[in-house]
Order: sequence, then C-alpha cells, then structure tokens
Amino acid sequence: MKTAVTGSTAPEIAYGIRRLGGEPITLESGETDLIDVMERTGPLGLVHIGADEPKAMLSLAEQCRELDLEFSADPTGLEGGEAVEFIGGAKFLVTSTEGYQFLQATTGLDDDGILSEVRVRVTDEDAEGVEIAGHDMDGSRVPVARAREPIDPAGVHEAFTAGLLACLGWGMSLRRAAEVGGQLGVIASESVGTRYYSVNPVEFVQRLEESYGAAAAAEASAYVVPD
Repeated sequence: MKTAVTGSTAPEIAYGIRRLGGEPITLESGETDLIDVMERTGPLGLVHIGADEPKAMLSLAEQCRELDLEFSADPTGLEGGEAVEFIGGAKFLVTSTEGYQFLQATTGLDDDGILSEVRVRVTDEDAEGVEIAGHDMDGSRVPVARAREPIDPAGVHEAFTAGLLACLGWGMSLRRAAEVGGQLGVIASESVGTRYYSVNPVEFVQRLEESYGAAAAAEASAYVVPD
C-alpha cells in the first residue's frame, strides 16, 4: 500500500521520498475526498496530513478516522481546539521543535496530554537529533546524522519527514526510519533550495553507516539501492 502526502510541503516531501526510490501519492491542495483518491490509486497505508487550509486538514483527519486509515499529522497552522481535534487519533505526530512547542503553548497540553491524543510523537530537533515518544515504548533520541558542508537549512525538515515516511511505508522500525530521515535531511542541507539535492543510493548507504552503523546501512540498502 502507498503513502499519500498532503499540504503546502507535500511537493518537497514527495520529492524526498522519490529520491529514496519510493512512489508517494501527492494530493493537490484542497483534495479532500480520500475515497475518490483510493479509487484512483488503490489502498493507502499511511496519509501524511501537512499544513494546509484548516478546513482541509480537519476534513482529511476526520476521513482517516472514519475509514480506519492510519495518518501522520503535522498541525502547523492550527492552534487551540482545532489542533487538538486535528491530531486526535493520529498514529504519528511529526513536527519540528518549534512546531511542537507552539502546539503545547496554544493547546495547553503537556507531553502526556499530547500522547493521550496520538500514538507516537516524532520531534525533529534539528542539531539535537530526533526525539521519539509513544505509548508502550521507551522514549528514545536519535542523534543527528554526520554532515559534510551544510549550506542551506531550507527544506531540511521536509527531507527528514520524507525519509521517515518512506521507511515507515516499507515497514522499517520507527528508529530506523528516523535515522534515514536524519541522513536525508543532512543531505538536503548540503544543497541550496528545497528540491535540488540528489541521492546516490550507494553513497547514501555508506553515509548512513558512518552516521548510524552497519545495521542501519544494511537494512536501508534493501530498499534504497536498486537490484
């Protein structure tokens, strides 16, 4: 089953997933009928709902709940009660540190309160790595990947999200998905712009090993490196 991405950053996220060899479904802004989408594309394994018009975001989240579709939520642009309504029932809450702090500030929810609404929280903390917390699991932190010559932070979070979603779609563990996302984000930072970086599969796996070890590289190579 495929992963669908929506919202204003969907083109950047889809670009990153394709660099890794994935084939995401990119929904146009305002495209909110998931039944129509699945009639065209087939079943969806995960729907990532990013920043968009609040009405569209809330509609997509509600449809996911009604259709029993797993969804990943980025509540950027929402606050207060709308944000709580939006993230309710999400399998993943994927935000930057700033986005997570804004969510807490406008909803009044602490860490436990947010985890009462979602199953897993994945917070991209930029130079501090990635924090993962969820139900029935020990919290963990994935260190930042090794960089060479970062020159532009634009698009780094979107590249991270792309790597995360690609790996989750392939059935990889959450930690491994965050590692691949972290490596892709670093590669994005080494180019100017949000959709100008490239991925050499063999080199990507080598860099992943440098950052996270041989096991991470071996698992990722099964998906990233063509036969």
